[in-house]
Amino acid sequence: MIAAGSKSQRQAAILRLLREIPVETQEQLTHLLHERHLEADQATISRDLRELEVVRVAGPAGRRYLPPTQSSEPWKRAVQVLSTQLERLERVGLMVVLHTPVGAAPVVAAAVDALQLPDIAGTVAGDDTIFIQARSGAAARRVTQELESLRHLPLEGERAAEL
Repeated sequence: MIAAGSKSQRQAAILRLLREIPVETQEQLTHLLHERHLEADQATISRDLRELEVVRVAGPAGRRYLPPTQSSEPWKRAVQVLSTQLERLERVGLMVVLHTPVGAAPVVAAAVDALQLPDIAGTVAGDDTIFIQARSGAAARRVTQELESLRHLPLEGERAAEL
C-alpha cells in the first residue's frame, strides 16, 4: 500500500473517480482512494478538491462532486452547471436574477463569469441567488436569452445520466 502517494497521483485518481462514479461525500472519496491503495486524510482531500476546482452540486439523488472541465471549455462547464443548478431566471431592468438550490449560487456565478460575456458588467452571488448587472436593457435581454439557451442544451453522454 502506498502510504500517502504523490500529490499528482492522488489528484489524478480523484479526477478519474469523479468522472467514473457519482461521489457524494469526502468520506466516500477517501474510501474509494483507499481501495486504490492511496491514503489521504480529510484535510488533504478537501485541499485537493479545492485545488482541482471540483464543485459540489445538487442533483436529483442528492449532492455530488462535479469534476472541472478543461479550462478552455467554459461553455461546456456552463451547460453542465446551468442545466443542473439553475432553478429559474428573470430579467429585472438592467439586472438578470438567477435562483439556484441553496449553496449552488457561487458555483453558477463562477460558471457565468468564466463565459466572459461582454454584456455582463459583473455578478454578485449569495447562497441561492445571483444578481447579474448587464450593461444596458438590450444587454440584459441578450444575457437572459443566452443563459436560458445554455440551460436547455443537452448534457454530454454519461454526464447527463450522472446528474
